[in-house]
Amino acid sequence: MTSDTLAGWRPTPAPRELGTRLRMLGTIVLAALRASLRRLLRGPLRETWGFRFELLAETQRAAWSLMPKVGVVRWRYASQMFRLEAEGVSRRTVDAGGVLAEWFEPPDPDGPTVLYLHGGGFVLGSPETHARLIAELAVACGSRVLAIDYRLAPEHPSPAALEDALAAYRALLAGGVKPQEVIVSGDSAGGNLALITLLALRRAGEPLPAGAALICPWVDLGDSGASFRTNARFDYISDEVGKLAAGHYLNGADPSDPEVSPLYADLAGLPPLLVQAGEAETLVDQVRDFAARARTAGVDTQLSVYDDMIHDWHLFSFLALEARRAIEEIAEFARKTTGHT
Repeated sequence: MTSDTLAGWRPTPAPRELGTRLRMLGTIVLAALRASLRRLLRGPLRETWGFRFELLAETQRAAWSLMPKVGVVRWRYASQMFRLEAEGVSRRTVDAGGVLAEWFEPPDPDGPTVLYLHGGGFVLGSPETHARLIAELAVACGSRVLAIDYRLAPEHPSPAALEDALAAYRALLAGGVKPQEVIVSGDSAGGNLALITLLALRRAGEPLPAGAALICPWVDLGDSGASFRTNARFDYISDEVGKLAAGHYLNGADPSDPEVSPLYADLAGLPPLLVQAGEAETLVDQVRDFAARARTAGVDTQLSVYDDMIHDWHLFSFLALEARRAIEEIAEFARKTTGHT
């Protein structure tokens, strides 16, 4: 593990160039105006969407359209209100096997230990940007949640993130946590990372955790599935954004390699999986395909597709009741899988 891993996550400074900052702000404001006008003239984009949720989806799409400027998007992402967290959850920074991490601990935890791997296309995000979701998960599960600040591309392409996830998991076990008491969870790229961590542990003959809860997992870095086209007008993750992020992370590697795209992996022998996806997200087809392959491989797999939801809607619990329902489903799966019923 390199020393800069423990240097810790630092929010990317706001872009200094006035033109860049104005372009970012203008892109988001124009997106909000466009969504408002479209809704006024044509009605909601989806019948069940409220105005604020539709506005959020549109401005998210605008922010992610700036992906070619990774530093700009990191700064924008770090400033989001996702950072607001559940009350009563304490946080402390730790060294997890040479990886900077944070424990999120609710009062009197009595649930399993959760290892959380944040999303962000392997190029952005941190425990800080996902603090709200992680804290809500800790409360719902009654669990201590270890969220790691794994290294990001393009500075640290694959397999840096996997190395960090493995180091943190091994540190949990070395610290006395039993594997049957651990649930690995992650959203989007973090869902991918959770799966390739399980696959790496299986290859090495190491103890597997009790299960994995996967939120909108990015299981194919080649972005297969018709939903990248059919849901493009609803979701904020586009095929273009996926290819840009994958390019940074893969650094020339084949996106269909099963060691980076678990959709193509031999999944036999994995522990129980809970897989969640949104009906309106671009990744939903590849997630459905993955769940079907996992079941064929004999893996106990629960697939939940939430009506009208976009990618990673769990981050928007301040707007979507379905986010709270999905988090409660993860908590039920985690407690049942580890025997904390």
